[in-house]
Amino acid sequence: MQTQLGGPLAPEPVPVHFAYVARYEYSDVVVQNDNFLRLSPYDDRYQTPAGGGSEVATVPAGRRITYPDRLGNVVNRIRITAPHRELIIAATGRVCLNDHAPVLDDAPLASIAYGLDAQEFLTASLLADPETVRAAAREAVGSATTLLETVSGVVRWVHDNIRYERGNTSVNTTAADVLQSRSGVCQDMTHLGLAMLRAYGVPARYVSGLLTRQPGETHAWLEFLHPERGWLPADPTRGIMELNGTDYLKFAVGRDYSEVPPVSGSFVSKGEGWLNFTTAEVFFDRETVSVDDALALLEGN
Repeated sequence: MQTQLGGPLAPEPVPVHFAYVARYEYSDVVVQNDNFLRLSPYDDRYQTPAGGGSEVATVPAGRRITYPDRLGNVVNRIRITAPHRELIIAATGRVCLNDHAPVLDDAPLASIAYGLDAQEFLTASLLADPETVRAAAREAVGSATTLLETVSGVVRWVHDNIRYERGNTSVNTTAADVLQSRSGVCQDMTHLGLAMLRAYGVPARYVSGLLTRQPGETHAWLEFLHPERGWLPADPTRGIMELNGTDYLKFAVGRDYSEVPPVSGSFVSKGEGWLNFTTAEVFFDRETVSVDDALALLEGN
């Protein structure tokens, strides 16, 4: 069996710019803020950072170091010591998106032998434990015995059975919680899909990024491991395996959200902090996008 994923083959990569901004507020003065930002474009066959890759900045400004982690994610660590009661994080960049349609050979799951480097994506992570969703995975997969049929069954089942609803989940919601409530957002549906695929012996990892044609918040989807083609994307929230490569812009990959949130860190203050506003936008028709353009997304909010 051969399956074609990804839609029509684009003759050339599609260049886009993106802008992301988030504003955090605090009930008392913050004397130190230490954040890890995963808001730079990933570099793989689906996309290529271009024109310097990306730029990140904070208001107030801080000291920054940039490094790749073990999975190839670009991490910017910024430490701020100027007293503040508001923190703004902005990121921009230019990326060439590669829309391609590989023709894939399907394979019986029983015949696939994954290497040691895939094992961490087969076992339980903090938010995606395969043992807690094994019964649902059997229902989703049914009589399927091949890799692509299994992935398709899981993606379709999550899309059809989990209601997209805001406000019922948090960054700590597990795949088991999502299965019980039958509701959640893209992060939650991805965690459930990850856990169900792992329950069937399919290595699966979490992806954070943006939907290029849907301005707003960040998006999450998954990648599963094909024995010949490597990591391939699928989106349980939208119920599709045949992803149009120009619809997605990838920031980071990990075992689940807890490993690759766009922003994570800690602060020192007598008060509390919260996310006041965040948004992102991808531009197909801009020559440049600056940090000032990202900050402009705050206007009116």
